[in-house]
Amino acid sequence: MKSFTGLLKKEWVLYRSWFLVGIFMGLMLSWIVPYILHQYVDLFAHEHQLAFAFTILVLFLGGFYSVLQFLASMRLDIKAKESWLHSTSSITKLIGAKLVCSLVGYVLFNTLFTSIAIFNIKEELIASAGQILSILVIIVIILTILQLMLFIILLFFLAFYLQLKRIIGRFSIVLTMFAFYVTTAGWARVTESQLYRTIFLHGEVSLQNIEHYLPKAKEMTMEWMLGSIYIVEEVAITLLLLLLFLAASKWLERVVLR
Repeated sequence: MKSFTGLLKKEWVLYRSWFLVGIFMGLMLSWIVPYILHQYVDLFAHEHQLAFAFTILVLFLGGFYSVLQFLASMRLDIKAKESWLHSTSSITKLIGAKLVCSLVGYVLFNTLFTSIAIFNIKEELIASAGQILSILVIIVIILTILQLMLFIILLFFLAFYLQLKRIIGRFSIVLTMFAFYVTTAGWARVTESQLYRTIFLHGEVSLQNIEHYLPKAKEMTMEWMLGSIYIVEEVAITLLLLLLFLAASKWLERVVLR
């Protein structure tokens, strides 16, 4: 555990500038830019609505920025593979530290700007402090889980790309992008199939009771539709992501250190 904490500290020292720059640019885009635009362009009736729109844009861009930071971290170690060769930690632990560091940075970024987004529209909501905190936590958890899934998938396709690059060279990026598209499209079809529903959609846990404790809008009809989650499906996806991470780490180790 101490070695993993040390790896996290190393990643933070190397890439804290990415996090700080992301926070600074996000604050500029969510506060300063809307204020200036509102003085000259009437895009929205109220300034806070424009600020809300830009904050949502910041959250969207923040996901891509976090991915770039993670890939930049991986690229640096892959180019200087001696750090992997001479490390006392396993390659899986080294990659895991990078993933956790990037994910923690994304959680902090996400929490900050989701809070700002909610603050911008607080006058349009009927909500107590507890309800606002509830929706903040739910949004951050959902986005964090999606980002974690994206990191692991990208890690697998990074290993796939490096393997192809050794065989066919630069054209490998095209095949990797094609394989990524085919895989995601195929996964979407699988999850919509009757066989998938028969096997995995068991152990339903309804989230509708939570909807009553979430904020309501004052001037428009806003209904929360959280639906349900299925225990079997969630366990299967968790195991799949874990296996995918381990497989991608081992594959990267073989490709890079060969």
